[in-house]
Amino acid sequence: MIKSILFAGATLLLSSSVFAGTSSPPNAKAYIISPANGEVVSSPFKVKFGLHGMGVAPAGVDKANTGHHHLIINTQLSSFTRAIPNDKNHKHFGGGQTETTLELPPGDHTLQLVLGDKKHVPHNKPVASEVITITVK
Repeated sequence: MIKSILFAGATLLLSSSVFAGTSSPPNAKAYIISPANGEVVSSPFKVKFGLHGMGVAPAGVDKANTGHHHLIINTQLSSFTRAIPNDKNHKHFGGGQTETTLELPPGDHTLQLVLGDKKHVPHNKPVASEVITITVK
């Protein structure tokens, strides 16, 4: 009986730590400095990333209260518990970059920043910006 209880407790502890992700401070916030929501831009244009309450570190670096940026373009993140994909709609900035230049076709586009941990997994409480909409002329 005691072995069963200990095994169940260990399993619960292990499973919660596996799926919990890297913790983030309660005041952490990612935001897009520019362009502004609703802004009309010409392509190519610069996107500047902002972060409050945490630091930026390259992917693979295991340091508390840090992460690296991912820019989500024209889509939503399908999971906040798995590694963020790396494709045309999910740009990784694993070198610790805090800005990029994008080239998008004319029309409306959505952008969102999501901070990922050393393994590209969003933090537990996710650190993500508001989704903004821009128009490329």
